Amino acid sequence: MAQKKSDILDSLISQLEKKQADISCFLDLIDDYMALYDIKKKLKTDIKKRGVSYEAQSASGKATIIKQNQSVKDLVAVNKQMLMILDKLGLTTEKTIRDDDDDKL
Repeated sequence: MAQKKSDILDSLISQLEKKQADISCFLDLIDDYMALYDIKKKLKTDIKKRGVSYEAQSASGKATIIKQNQSVKDLVAVNKQMLMILDKLGLTTEKTIRDDDDDKL
């Protein structure tokens, strides 16, 4: 279930508004979260394109070697940082405030 970036941004801001925490420093953290969201998408695209590992030429150019795709490790780190931002903002599944419209879905 793919979410649109704008839907995610709106949802995060809405959660802060409902907590009366929509102040500049927290909104800036949401900007950081969305920047990481863009990076995460690019990393996932790279992993789909090249795989978890890929063939590359050795430094001498005489042999083909299998290299681990750095994007896999980077994706884990980005996801961890995104979760930390949500945690610092107090946005967890236990503390989510639903809209009345969400109940009708």
